[in-house]
Amino acid sequence: MSWNKEDLSQYNFADSPWFIVSTNGKVDIGNQQGFGDTKIGLQPEVMYKLVHEWLKSNHDLSSNKRIH
Repeated sequence: MSWNKEDLSQYNFADSPWFIVSTNGKVDIGNQQGFGDTKIGLQPEVMYKLVHEWLKSNHDLSSNKRIH
């Protein structure tokens, strides 16, 4: 899957970032679709850690946006 332009921050410099969530819970993230094998592979536990740390931060999402 790829992200929409609206999904990315102004600091995104990847040409066409993508991610895949596998059925086993592992997540791969890459910076350009169709070019090489350069990617970040995350275990399910790391995805939990990533989301947990983000939720602890002051991300200022409205309650309405948190539902989606």
